[in-house]
Amino acid sequence: MKRISILFTALLLAALSLSAKNIKVTIDGTVESYVSRLYLIVNEDTANAQLVPIQDGKFSVTVKVDRESLIRLHDSKEWPERAFFVIYPDSKHITVDMRTGTIEGSVMSNRLNQSVNIVRKAGPGNFHIDVFSEDKAAWEEARAREKAIRANMEAEQRALFQNLIRENRYNNIPVWLTYCFPYLATPDFMAEVTKEIEPEWMQHPILKARKK
Repeated sequence: MKRISILFTALLLAALSLSAKNIKVTIDGTVESYVSRLYLIVNEDTANAQLVPIQDGKFSVTVKVDRESLIRLHDSKEWPERAFFVIYPDSKHITVDMRTGTIEGSVMSNRLNQSVNIVRKAGPGNFHIDVFSEDKAAWEEARAREKAIRANMEAEQRALFQNLIRENRYNNIPVWLTYCFPYLATPDFMAEVTKEIEPEWMQHPILKARKK
């Protein structure tokens, strides 16, 4: 009888622990007029992406997820770096508005999406210098300046990325940053990040799945 009681207590504690890690979150909001479909993807499990109904430009969906999960809202299962929003489930009700780019009800979701935008905008992207001349010397000069400017932009982007990783060492924002910008997570920098102890975020399901 005593063994049964101990086993029941252990099972109850395990269930309570699992329940404490989960949260039921309602995400609603407004999308742009051109958006005809909206996927909700938890931890980049695209095979189980949920298609969210949109009516009159608005949507609402409730999901139960682990508190460490990251939720992508997008009109595509691909290109996570272009996600409309990435939700950090730190509250039970989160509202987003694509028209204004705002998030209400989630401090960490705002922080995450702002971090992504900072890194994205700092990169060179499609930057180039136009040359309206047939002079070969002018072309060579322009290409040299273009290369130098792109190199500076890349260095600035890398520095911003690394600072954001350091500032958010104890949350899951680095998960999404390293997932979307893997070329900025250089071996030397990652060695620095893990020098004393490997951060918990490095064991997140999104990054573990990518390693397979």
